[in-house]
Amino acid sequence: MSEETIGIYIIVSMIFVLILSISLMWFFYHTQNKIIELKIKEQQIKIEFQNDLLTNTIKTQENERKRIAGELHDDVASKLNIMHLNLHLLKKKQPDDPDYPRIIDQLETSLQNSLERTRSISHELMPQVLKKFGFHAALKELCREVNSTGKIHMQAENDDLWTENDDFKVLNIYRIIQELVNNSLKYAEANKILISFGLERGFLVMDYSDDGKGFNPDEQTYGLGISNIKSRSELLKAEWQFLSSTSAPGFRFILKFIKDAENQSSNSR
Repeated sequence: MSEETIGIYIIVSMIFVLILSISLMWFFYHTQNKIIELKIKEQQIKIEFQNDLLTNTIKTQENERKRIAGELHDDVASKLNIMHLNLHLLKKKQPDDPDYPRIIDQLETSLQNSLERTRSISHELMPQVLKKFGFHAALKELCREVNSTGKIHMQAENDDLWTENDDFKVLNIYRIIQELVNNSLKYAEANKILISFGLERGFLVMDYSDDGKGFNPDEQTYGLGISNIKSRSELLKAEWQFLSSTSAPGFRFILKFIKDAENQSSNSR
């Protein structure tokens, strides 16, 4: 083989290596850009989701504040106004006036009603049984209240598996259950509600179901109640799933989140 032929082979080989290097560099650069773009999109989706969650949480809080403000204004404030009027009338009366005992009775009745309504609103904000006796007692009390209506039977199973001591988690899981029960009572036309707890590979699972008419989650425009459930589930850093359909009876909601590590270790001793 002549030196000229060898030189041509060397040049061709160098050109091939150069082209291959450029191709590899282009492929690497293109791939890296794709990875970066995907990461940016994922980050944007996370940011949008967090913004939606924050918006839903704020809307829920504001609607709850409006509802409480309405309760205070329409109910408690009106009773206080009546008491104020009766006190003004009482100042003009003498103890021997025939209307005196009647006004006293009206004042006492209005005061008692105001106290009861104030306790009721306070209970809605933070149920006393939950605060004083914990989640299990509060859940049993909720079952008793629902069952006392005679319209629907509610049952809780294996709630002793709930061993969380975090007040934030306890309140949020209780509020989720309350919202689910409200939806079953208002819209589902159900006869039975079942809440059960279980353990699944280090996760605590709450399974809520009713035998009502159900709904299609894909077509349903989520109202405040469903948005509230989703927001609170996300605050618990939990996975959630709605299982329902208009073509089959019943509604089911599954909530799964990691059990508290401290509680897990204490239970294993």
